[in-house]
Amino acid sequence: MKPELPGFYYDEEKNRYFPIKGPIPGAKSSSSSRTKQKPEPKPEQETNYQKRTKLKALKLVYSRELNGNVIPVNKKMSNFRDEIQKTQASYPVVWRYGSTEDIGDTALKQFQVDVQTPVGLTRKNILVAGSAGGCLSILRVSKDRQVYDGVIECDPVSVLPCKENDTEEREAPEHILRPTQPCLVALSSISSIELIGRSDASENSHPVNRALITTLGSTGRGSIFILNVAEEVNILTPRSLQGNVSSECTIWTADCNISGSHAAIGTDLGAGLVDLETGVGSYFLRSKSDVFALQFHQSGNIVHCGLRNGAIVSVDLRERPGRPFPRLTRHQIRYQSSSKTCQTSTKKQWFELQGNINPSHVIYMPSSLTCLKTLKTSDQYLMASSMDGTIKLFDQRMVKRGVGVQTYGGHVNSHTPIEFGIDPSERFLLSGGDDCYTRIWSIKSGQLMSENKFSNSVPSVVCWSAAESTYTLTFLLLHNFLYCFFLSLVETETSYVGISGQRDRKDSIGHGAWLGSREAIFNLL
Repeated sequence: MKPELPGFYYDEEKNRYFPIKGPIPGAKSSSSSRTKQKPEPKPEQETNYQKRTKLKALKLVYSRELNGNVIPVNKKMSNFRDEIQKTQASYPVVWRYGSTEDIGDTALKQFQVDVQTPVGLTRKNILVAGSAGGCLSILRVSKDRQVYDGVIECDPVSVLPCKENDTEEREAPEHILRPTQPCLVALSSISSIELIGRSDASENSHPVNRALITTLGSTGRGSIFILNVAEEVNILTPRSLQGNVSSECTIWTADCNISGSHAAIGTDLGAGLVDLETGVGSYFLRSKSDVFALQFHQSGNIVHCGLRNGAIVSVDLRERPGRPFPRLTRHQIRYQSSSKTCQTSTKKQWFELQGNINPSHVIYMPSSLTCLKTLKTSDQYLMASSMDGTIKLFDQRMVKRGVGVQTYGGHVNSHTPIEFGIDPSERFLLSGGDDCYTRIWSIKSGQLMSENKFSNSVPSVVCWSAAESTYTLTFLLLHNFLYCFFLSLVETETSYVGISGQRDRKDSIGHGAWLGSREAIFNLL
């Protein structure tokens, strides 16, 4: 043992003394000094997101008038529209709709349709909702209050922000009409609702008149339906599975390709590809681990599948030269158990998959997958969530490293299949949690922008409005935020006209996000 020297520690590998930086009064040994020199990193404290910036929306407007669209924020230059979006994400506005209990807690989708009426084609906004009780409801979404026979008006109630002395009545952005009878009452839960032939987020996009409906299956017999809303009377057609896809399976999830010709379904036996016109299907992935989530790649040639055991595999649907289809290639995939005891046997560390996959590109999450989504601006980015509360963003070009490029902390989940939502501009991530809180993150930075509790049940599904114009997005966000929070601060008549004058423009497009829970359906701006 080398003698201890005050202010120095001895490195056995280099066989020499090194000075200890900083005073160490009362130090007893070099080992303790080294421990103090390299302390363990402290866990990051949760950021107070609502006090992230002290700039008010009006100050942003004034700064824009002085400096243009590039404004100074916290001693840095930033874009005005980006800052107003962050401000709105930190202070969302939420409405709860009455008479919507237990109708949209498992699946929710809004889209525009051209309905044939006695006066010709009429474009309408509808909200298709599915429940755990097997009820499928088609809700009419309108900007104005309308009364029809055989429908129930779902009165909107403002639930966020909560103001004790707020005497001004806020105008709801959307009104919902619900039919007295559901369109379908299935024997099991509605597991997914997907649009057949997706439209882009533009004002000139073609409407989508059909939707794919899947049910879980009470006795292992999941069902597929095609919903046609092009007529005044909605038509729901069952689609029987044919080919080598078993009808004796549980259908957990589904997704449609962009052209609307085929659908991928996730079952307890694997994942299958189904022709929506004929119902003929075949498995492109066989696994003993259920496929809980899946997502088509934008090219339509690849399907990302999230399994019960936490693995995410990308399956190529294109046939390999010289191999007969639908014969599937067997793979042994290493299973990365999340057990902390590390006592798993060697046999349980591997599981078998059959499909056209690359084993080296398998991504692992800590728990069962709940949702998968790819970003449209860059299809190389894949966002995934699991039942342990983990949400990560992966770059598929870097999956061999096994880590995500971004993590979104604060999400709470333990056993609920929760679907998250990404806004059309792909700047924000929205998701409910097991603790009944709804959270908004910045996709780029991973920062938690806001978390609010306005429901006593879990907000388990999220969908964004069908059409949202990029051109009018800035005016929409500015109006919604300023009108609800800072209208009382505007004293001049000209400023009021400048803000409210955008309402006619705003009414021509859909906006906001819809959230479904057992308690009610909510609209968030």
